[in-house]
Amino acid sequence: MLIKLNMANRGFIVARDATDDQRGRVLLVDDDPVYGEFVRRVLSSGGFGVVHEPDAERALARVHAEEWDLLITDILLPGMSGLELLERVREAAPGLPAAVLTGHASVDYAVTARRGAAAEFLHKPVGRADLIAKAAELVEAGRAAREEHREALPRPRSSSDSVSRIT
Repeated sequence: MLIKLNMANRGFIVARDATDDQRGRVLLVDDDPVYGEFVRRVLSSGGFGVVHEPDAERALARVHAEEWDLLITDILLPGMSGLELLERVREAAPGLPAAVLTGHASVDYAVTARRGAAAEFLHKPVGRADLIAKAAELVEAGRAAREEHREALPRPRSSSDSVSRIT
């Protein structure tokens, strides 16, 4: 995997290959490049394909443009907060599981995050094994919910059902 630090916008450009996202694609939103790189490396070592985006607006654009299995966001971000990002992601990708990973834990933040449909509220620093286990649990739950939703949708009628034959 190739990682280039882009100092102009304090972001990471990640070139991935197909084997990187065996367990799921994770969009990580954290404006701290050092901690973001730590989380990216931990989840990558657990078999996840991870893209670290330090900006909530750009992360939201990626949610609109790409399919993800999990969103992990910090709360305190420049511009749009992680809590606002969660609300906007719910509109753009309602079935996307989300977790809040923050060093600014409080009861108010935790309650607001859960109301914003965050499935997990994790406090920094989080252990490697816990982070990988929670990510795997959330990805699997999200996939199961999406599959259940797909099965509940009405099946499209086949062309043979709607075309009467002339004999």
